[in-house]
Amino acid sequence: MTEKIRVSIPESLSDLLRKDCEDFKIVKANGLPNMNSFINLLLVNYYEEFAGAEEKLHDRLRAALAAVPEYYREKALSEVIRALSKKSEDTDGTRSRILSFKPSRQGEKAVLYIGNILLQEESLSSFYRRLFLSYGQKRKNEREKVIHKENYLLLQKALKKGVKVCIEQQNGNVVREASLYSVGASKDELFNYVLFCNEKQNVTLRLANIRSVSLLPAKASVPQANGALFDRQLACAIQYPMYSSDREPIRVRLTENGVKQFRKIYLYRPTPVGIDGDVYTFDCSANQALYYFERFGDSAMILSPKKLGIFMRNYYYFAYKKYKNLYPKD
Repeated sequence: MTEKIRVSIPESLSDLLRKDCEDFKIVKANGLPNMNSFINLLLVNYYEEFAGAEEKLHDRLRAALAAVPEYYREKALSEVIRALSKKSEDTDGTRSRILSFKPSRQGEKAVLYIGNILLQEESLSSFYRRLFLSYGQKRKNEREKVIHKENYLLLQKALKKGVKVCIEQQNGNVVREASLYSVGASKDELFNYVLFCNEKQNVTLRLANIRSVSLLPAKASVPQANGALFDRQLACAIQYPMYSSDREPIRVRLTENGVKQFRKIYLYRPTPVGIDGDVYTFDCSANQALYYFERFGDSAMILSPKKLGIFMRNYYYFAYKKYKNLYPKD
């Protein structure tokens, strides 16, 4: 099968798929997003899960139709399934786009299996549309695990077996012996991160930045001090590495407006370990605190550690100088 497959999908879903392709690092040799490769990965890695969910739905429908005489039961089931399939094709006025892709060698096997085994009184394009819609309803970190399913499962297997892994990154760098500590999603459920120790140094990688994973026979070993840092990182924000220099609690004074912003701005927000009046104390990494509070302007002031306060002062000062040159006072 070499011809392209064309599927009509909602415009919003088309945008989501293209954004996922870019965010999950499925790119061509020139660095541009590779939608054809992305769709093939989605298809190969997800069609079995989708088919399993479909079968469970059919089992529930059969149970619900148990009161229908056996002679009519299968016909009634077919009508209900057909109606549900038809519903996914109804756009309700939403705009649609044509998604076209050419099956790869692996994708061709999935397409043949779908056409010969899974298709039941439904067009191929309708089945694909429902499959893509089902994928799009997942949280983003779950969608990332679908696209990078092979590497994710190998990482989980290494954690379970307690062995080291060799990790090849998308940029070509190779970590020859890594002791895994955890694989998990950020609290905002956007991306998945891999925490591992390499030559006694803690490393944090996005799942999408990993090209391949190989299990090694050597036993994994994470020193206690490194594990303690990882535990703090997991408690605060998995995407922000915690370093040995992140020892001192971070104290921030918030104005009344700062408190309002703190309650409103959820993304990357650190969890306070103590609140004393207008002073909030955090046990997060310096990078997380800087990235989060740099949006607050004069509504937040870092009291300690001193070096963090100085960094923030300089951050605003150099921004002020550039704006001053661009917009001098009249």
